[in-house]
Amino acid sequence: MTGREVAILVEENFNDLEFWYPYYRLIEEGFFPIVVAPVAPRHYMGKYNTAVDATYSPQSLMENLPSAVIIPGGWAPDKLRMSVEIVSLVAEMHRTRKVIASICHGGSVLVSAGILQGHQVTSFPSIKDDMQCAGAIWVDEPVVISDKLITSRKPSDLPFFTKAILEALGKK
Repeated sequence: MTGREVAILVEENFNDLEFWYPYYRLIEEGFFPIVVAPVAPRHYMGKYNTAVDATYSPQSLMENLPSAVIIPGGWAPDKLRMSVEIVSLVAEMHRTRKVIASICHGGSVLVSAGILQGHQVTSFPSIKDDMQCAGAIWVDEPVVISDKLITSRKPSDLPFFTKAILEALGKK
């Protein structure tokens, strides 16, 4: 790893906008997005039928963590949170103080990773209760930054979400 890699987690039915918007912005700013999924290499389809090839498994990153991880929403987080390896990767990223960013339903993976206690966060409203039960302080804002944790609500918040990620990675 060069220190400029950013993992983006996918599973079937990821939110296409929440994947591709940060993906291309990261490239534009000189970062290297890497696509990570429970099973890799493998082809995954988004909710709106765009495709992406995952080339990394979570296990392949544990020895040399990327600088950040992004968890898009859609229906994919329901599957991602059931992967012990994905949950372990997110927990390790938190333990080692890497940037962790989730948008929409991506916050459910943070719940499963057990990393929300005391953090102020946001998400799609339907997982608000889950996040609060995990110890988070939920607020309804376009983007919330709590230490190295960046959370956002929905696709229309992507400009604020992606800007916060880039700033956390040192690009202003």
